[in-house]
Amino acid sequence: MKSIVYMFSLMMLMASCNSSNEDTTFINAPIEEVKLIVQNETFTVDFRFDFVCNELAIFEALSDEFAKLKTKDDLINFYKNCKPIYLPSYSSMWPDNGERIFARVEYMLAQECFSDRCDSETRKKILQLAANHQKAKYAEHIRPSCAKKTGIFLMAVILAKERNGSTKHIDAETLQQALLFLNNDAYVSEDFSNLIIQCSEKFLTNGK
Repeated sequence: MKSIVYMFSLMMLMASCNSSNEDTTFINAPIEEVKLIVQNETFTVDFRFDFVCNELAIFEALSDEFAKLKTKDDLINFYKNCKPIYLPSYSSMWPDNGERIFARVEYMLAQECFSDRCDSETRKKILQLAANHQKAKYAEHIRPSCAKKTGIFLMAVILAKERNGSTKHIDAETLQQALLFLNNDAYVSEDFSNLIIQCSEKFLTNGK
């Protein structure tokens, strides 16, 4: 009998540890092209991050920035306090640290929001932050092309996962275009960015 009680206690402890780890570790997935079926619609979500400003060296160079981030809430709070310290020039083809930080955080948040472990309220909180940050990326003499893409992609992932409420605020064709944006070589136009922001804000206001 003691043996049975001991085994049961051990199993409960292991379950508790697994649950704790699940709650405190980052998703870090997917990283490939995946299919999402929601509301009888099928979307292709391209998590491949192959454009020029996402060399693995960027992730490695910023490792110290994220060493203290242990939970999803840590990541959200870090994102909330990010400042748009982008290179104040159109002359350079390479992103500065401000853009790299935004690109990495927004990509990680897109992974988190894609997971079914992420609840609707958390997604909405992140969506509002993403919309606010995205507006600042088109300020005069700022060229954060990579972070413009990750911002659009993050908002699109949330709108796709929350399709029950976003259907009337963004059509499937526009949403699909945004979900493929990380590997889109096209210029990141302010008009398209504003469209995704507007769809996001309409959903946040009326999609409850």
